[in-house]
Amino acid sequence: FAHKAASARIIRGVDAKLGERVSQCCYVNHSDVSLSRVTAPDGSVRGAFSGLVTCSNVWACPVCTARISEVRRNEMNHLLAWARGEGHKVVMLTLTARHNARTALAPFVDDLKGAFRALRQMNVVKALPQVGSVTATEVTHGANGWHPHLHVLFVLDRATADPIGAVEALRSGWLRQIERRGLSGNENAFHVQDAGAVGSYIAKFGAGEEMTLGHKKQGRRGSRSPWQILADADGGCKQSAALWREYVLAFKGKRQLVWSRGLKDRCGLSDVADDDCEPEGERVTLRRWPAGGDPAYWRAARRRMCSLLDAVEVGGCLDRAEFGPEDCVRWRLERQKSEVLE
Repeated sequence: FAHKAASARIIRGVDAKLGERVSQCCYVNHSDVSLSRVTAPDGSVRGAFSGLVTCSNVWACPVCTARISEVRRNEMNHLLAWARGEGHKVVMLTLTARHNARTALAPFVDDLKGAFRALRQMNVVKALPQVGSVTATEVTHGANGWHPHLHVLFVLDRATADPIGAVEALRSGWLRQIERRGLSGNENAFHVQDAGAVGSYIAKFGAGEEMTLGHKKQGRRGSRSPWQILADADGGCKQSAALWREYVLAFKGKRQLVWSRGLKDRCGLSDVADDDCEPEGERVTLRRWPAGGDPAYWRAARRRMCSLLDAVEVGGCLDRAEFGPEDCVRWRLERQKSEVLE
């Protein structure tokens, strides 16, 4: 929530409308506000508010990203389980191009996506024995500047004898498409892995998490994820604030996760919009602030949203959470206490 406020503050100067939308997200109510305890199928407990305005911006809002990513992760894991059950072959393809510290992010992303759209129209892709695919967009920043890349998860027919080789056949087509847009790439611009034997990160979190939980990833070899950049910007780093503005504007209006047509129906998933993504599990309403009541009650309670969520998840006292210190005061006191201990 602190980083959400920082994001709104940083981008308001370059996009007032977007900044205001992120600022109001999960803060301004549109109807009765409810606080619920959600018990997930695995027994874990989390708190959740309803009745609040949400921006559903997976690029600029860390609160909405966390909410939406959980649903998308479950969808990806459902897809992988279904593919294994049907005997289909799953291959992960990562696409990018050469870049440096002077490469501007927005045109680079547009060129990558344009190259991928053109690649999908080539006969070599149409000839793939694919059941369907899911494409995710991700970006990090390091010594060589912005590093946007596409993860493409191909589900290939069970009869495919050499799934890695089948996807590897797309390499020359990808290099040709990026060259047409003034880009270039070496062997790292096109990387194919079996989804069951990818790198240590995916082995830890699973291919579904690699595709959807970019906000939890830490940059490698000195690079930073966008959320690390936002955290540094919130800490006062002006360079990080400038990078955050560039990142948000570059990805504004773009889709993060794209399923091929008909794949969700085929694997038994319904299409859930980002606005409708909610934690899965049994809900019990613990507290309610009626929209028709005194608005001062919710205006006071919303300054303690984190305390309320924390109380729900650890079994704390809701009254103490709602009427105790505000989140910013509690955070400041906890930070001072931590510094004394250190």
